[in-house]
Amino acid sequence: MKRMTTLMIGATFMAMAVALTGNMKGKVFGAETQTTSVQTTVETTTVTPETTTKKEKKKEVPLVFKKKYKTITAGKSKKFKVNLKGVKWTSSNKKIAGVSKKGVVKAKRYGKVWISAKVGKKVVKAKVKVLPKKVIGIDAGHQRQGNNGLEAIGPGASTKKPKVSGGTAGVFTKKPEFVLTLEIATKLKKKLINQGYKVVMTRTSHDVNITNIQRAQKLNKKCNIAIRLHADGGPASAQGASALYAPASNPYVGKLAPKSKRLSECVLNAYCEATGIRSRGLSARNDLSGTNWSTIPVTLLEMGFMTNASDDRYMSSAEGQKKMVDGIAKGIEKYFGYQ
Repeated sequence: MKRMTTLMIGATFMAMAVALTGNMKGKVFGAETQTTSVQTTVETTTVTPETTTKKEKKKEVPLVFKKKYKTITAGKSKKFKVNLKGVKWTSSNKKIAGVSKKGVVKAKRYGKVWISAKVGKKVVKAKVKVLPKKVIGIDAGHQRQGNNGLEAIGPGASTKKPKVSGGTAGVFTKKPEFVLTLEIATKLKKKLINQGYKVVMTRTSHDVNITNIQRAQKLNKKCNIAIRLHADGGPASAQGASALYAPASNPYVGKLAPKSKRLSECVLNAYCEATGIRSRGLSARNDLSGTNWSTIPVTLLEMGFMTNASDDRYMSSAEGQKKMVDGIAKGIEKYFGYQ
């Protein structure tokens, strides 16, 4: 009995020892295996896209003229400029004015034109008025029906003459003088316009009734000079051209004598040189009403004798008329100092 008691006590102590050891181990192992949780905070910066992420459009620069001209005289040149490079220049009418790649505008003949500058899709335009070099008056002598009513040969004159005579006719061509003078006047007008002049005609048809005074007065109002076109009549042997003007002794327009004489010389010399028609020289006259009523320098060109077969044929030929017109135009150019 005593022994069993002793064994039971020992067993109890053993169990207690094991239990104690187990508790201690658990504590140790718990300490070893325990983990410390560290909370890490990561700060994130969010970038919000701005509305300027697209390429900013390049600021538009308008195309404008830096230099332009409203008027240019025929025969002159002016340089136009814009504010951008790479310009393409154009003219709306090259007959009136042309423009170079560098923007130099050359005025050619009387009229209006648009000069355009283009860069990409941008276009600017300038309206330019081309002024004439001078204004030329042309009187195609005579008309279909003459007017035998009388008018004074000059301002305040008591002497009178028919208002407008019928003129002569070609012995070979049978062409009336009034037809020939208008043919030459019409072609001369075209020639002069292409050379930069403005032209005023006293008549453009045959069926008119315009006196010599009226012809002079019409040209006085608008022109710098007057060219009166006629053809001579006389003996069959008479031929050649002459120019008639009012001398210094003329009581009506004597003050115009120096300019009228020089105009007559320039036109006659150039005419005869161009055509080969013999020059009969200048003739000072005081009895020409169409001249005596002029207030501008004036010459009357007798282009040749229609009563001479050679002159008559020449003045009606296409080649002859071209040379006649070229000669008269050259004489006008020389008078104004353009040649």
